[in-house]
Parts: sequence; C-alpha cells; structure tokens
Amino acid sequence: MINFRIIKTDEDLENALRIRREVFVEEHNVPESIELDEFDTLDSNCLHFLALYNNKPIGTLRANLTIKDTVKIQRFCFLPEYRKSGFGKLLLDFAEKELLTKGYKYFFLEAKFSVHPFYEKCGYKKVSDIFYEVNVPHVKMEKLIKC
Repeated sequence: MINFRIIKTDEDLENALRIRREVFVEEHNVPESIELDEFDTLDSNCLHFLALYNNKPIGTLRANLTIKDTVKIQRFCFLPEYRKSGFGKLLLDFAEKELLTKGYKYFFLEAKFSVHPFYEKCGYKKVSDIFYEVNVPHVKMEKLIKC
C-alpha cells in the first residue's frame, strides 16, 4: 500500500534525507555539500513530502516556497526499485494538491533532461534550453494549475 504525507517530524525528515543521499550522492555522485542545504529543516520555508510503501520510506520531494506565490519542486527522487511504478506521479499529484489548498498555483522545476518526458506527462512544459548543473544537462519546466 502506497501513501504520502507532509513531513512534520525529525524522523520523517531524516528518512527523506537518507533517500536523497542514496539517490543523489551515492548513485548520481552529487557532492553532499551541494545536495544538502539550509532548506533541509522542518522550520525552513519549504514543505517536505514523503512516500511510503508498506510503511517503508521510498521517495521524497521538497517544495521550496521562498518565491511569492510560487513553488519550486526540488529534490524529487525514489529509491531505484520503486521507479517506473507510477508512484512518482502520485507523489507529485499529492504535493500539488496539498499546495493548491495553500493558494499556490504556479509550479516550476529544473529537471534532468533525461527525465523531462516524465514531467511532461505530469503537465509540465519545458521553458528553457538545456543548461548544466553539476555537469548534468537540465531544463526548466513549469506548470500553472487553473482551478
């Protein structure tokens, strides 16, 4: 059984950070000094989300709310064995619905170019040329949700 929640406890936050370390630092060789930052706390201007499968933490997403009326989706990842399961779209949908209830309608992200088709299937549009972050090609994508 898959479920999702907004992270409100130190334990859930540590589970999310563990997943991110495994995916971004260990698997994708992103330096930990870049991966973890000042927004990785419960009292930052971000909402953190956790995906659980049979109560096991398997995925996470961070919604940075530092820009007025705007959500920057960041640090979105799943453990390898849970990718291509449909869970990513479900977590993104859950986060967007939660953020819509808080008045946010404009969402953007910087997607690795190799996974931008996933975001297109989720309603995001590519709005930039390719640029490089940590030597990896990315594109900026955005989505405006009209209620």
